[in-house]
Amino acid sequence: MQHLKNILILAEDKRLSIKLKRMLHNIGYPATIVEDGKHTMSMIHQDNIGVVLIDFALPDMDSLDLMRNIQKLDPAIAVILLSSENATIHDVAEAANLGAFEWIQKPVERGRIINAVRTAMGELESQKSMTPLVSEIESRYNIVGSSHEIRRICKTIDKVASQNTTVLITGESGTGKEKVAYAIHLNSKRSDRPFICVNCAAVHESLIESELFGHKKGSFTGAHATKKGKFQLAHQGTLFLDEIGDLSAGAQAKLLRTIETGEVESIGTQKLEHVDVRIISATNKDISKLVSMNKFREDLLHRINVIVIDIPPLRQRPRDILPLANHFLNFFSDQDGRGRKYLSPSAEAVLLVHHWPGNVRELRNLVERITVLIDVSEITSQHISQFLRFPSAVNGVARAKSFKQARKTFEKSYILHTLWENNWNISKTAEILNLPRSSLYDKLKEFNITRSPKNQTLRLV
Repeated sequence: MQHLKNILILAEDKRLSIKLKRMLHNIGYPATIVEDGKHTMSMIHQDNIGVVLIDFALPDMDSLDLMRNIQKLDPAIAVILLSSENATIHDVAEAANLGAFEWIQKPVERGRIINAVRTAMGELESQKSMTPLVSEIESRYNIVGSSHEIRRICKTIDKVASQNTTVLITGESGTGKEKVAYAIHLNSKRSDRPFICVNCAAVHESLIESELFGHKKGSFTGAHATKKGKFQLAHQGTLFLDEIGDLSAGAQAKLLRTIETGEVESIGTQKLEHVDVRIISATNKDISKLVSMNKFREDLLHRINVIVIDIPPLRQRPRDILPLANHFLNFFSDQDGRGRKYLSPSAEAVLLVHHWPGNVRELRNLVERITVLIDVSEITSQHISQFLRFPSAVNGVARAKSFKQARKTFEKSYILHTLWENNWNISKTAEILNLPRSSLYDKLKEFNITRSPKNQTLRLV
């Protein structure tokens, strides 16, 4: 048991402390009884502590003050509060906002305690195993996340980066298509050469050819000087064509010719110039549909989509939400210079249940606003709900009248997300959630989650 994190028990009733210690030892967890808050903080300084069980009604101190001190010293420690039935909703809400992992009423039920401790320890182990993976992905690919989708994308990047094959990146607006394009460039043989971006939707139709291929002085009204195009600037490097579905018909024809020949012709010249450019494109549109509507050349589509990388929306990869939020929080806090901020568990729950119609871009903007406008270091669910574009998406979490209600809302949402992203595969979902299959079925029954046989979708009864 030496490798396990220790559990501290601070209860008003010594008999309860002994009972809890025996209970935890019987299931393989080391536990230590502490006498008071000072002893608790001393043990946290000295030992490898994972969970602290605290009696809410301590005779000589405020349990919430103790909890604040524990969170300041080590926010990763899970605090489980034990309380009598006369605890108020205000007490429960304050504990939730401070980051209590669980609130258990006395008399303590054995199964409830064991389940809470196992879940807390399981999450600690999960965070421990995922942290190196998140760091590795960020350092190697300049991408933040650790979901199955992100790992799949990184594997594809490994396969295509060393080639000169054209790549088409698809996904909703704000999912991070440019990040993936840059990751391909970063891991390619061209990494020390230019990475040039063009937003095809942001350039006026009359100027897009000049932007891509350059022009000669005097070749058209406003051409006051000779200008190189993005193709020439990207020579021996990578050219990223974002929102390629918005290219005009003329630009499409010229782009196709350049891809096929490796030559560009600037506007106002008759001279062909050879360029060595790897092309990566991206779109948030259905290019095949545009082809059927005669708005996009089919032959060009075949040239740009040799490899297709689809980035799922953020709502379909909830495992990436908190790593991204913490990454942005640290980034903007460092820029702000007023000290780093951190997310309370209630704030994390709100982020996890939000639908994120704007994807990673929406999350980034939200965190930047919070960093600038919120002066306290702990970000709570109330802070998050103030700035969400669609506050109704928070549902019951931020407005929960008790910790129990907030936790149930979070659990239900997280299970739904995991089921969606794994196509209702119960075994895979249970594995990801670190739950036995029987426990997952119990949760589905508890939350009335069913699958409609007609349309094969999830519904809440």
